[in-house]
Amino acid sequence: MEEQEKSIVIPLDKPLADAGGKLVWERITLHEPALIEVNQFFDKQKADGALAAMGLLISLLSGIPPQVVRRMPFTTFKQCELFLLTFLNYLPEPVTTVESSTVIVLPKVLQDGKGEQNWAGIDLGEPCLEQVDQFYKTQTVKGGLAAMSALIAEISGIPAQVINRLPFTDYKRCEGYMLGFLNFSPTAGGGVNVSPM
Repeated sequence: MEEQEKSIVIPLDKPLADAGGKLVWERITLHEPALIEVNQFFDKQKADGALAAMGLLISLLSGIPPQVVRRMPFTTFKQCELFLLTFLNYLPEPVTTVESSTVIVLPKVLQDGKGEQNWAGIDLGEPCLEQVDQFYKTQTVKGGLAAMSALIAEISGIPAQVINRLPFTDYKRCEGYMLGFLNFSPTAGGGVNVSPM
């Protein structure tokens, strides 16, 4: 992502407050969502529509309760949406040739929940037929993001709950590499021709 800011602070002309007035927010601080947060966004979008989904994502990232986010001025909401869409619509450089293995180098080290293991990169390689079959079965039941994150976790050996905390743009780079295999189509004349006897 070229020169994309990973976080933003949007000052509020009029502070937002909770129902009791005890908690007050004078600004909205947002950052790049993790895969698990984007998954929640898409689940909410499917159930309640795009505006509700974006409101949920703003709430998850800012720590402002959803009922307070709903009272946000619409122009402020649109500023938040514009920032977050740069991540949700992120497309990595297209993969033109697929290497049999690669390491997706992470700008920030990924840690497990206990701080016992760290990953500076994600080692990926070509999936086997069984893994691809499982990917499509999971995709049918749980959707594309869940299926791809499970495939990345299995191939890399990194636990699924850690993969779910990946910044979304790093996830998309992993996804782009894996799609090179999933979308592979042999070129005409590149395979062996078998004629019926």
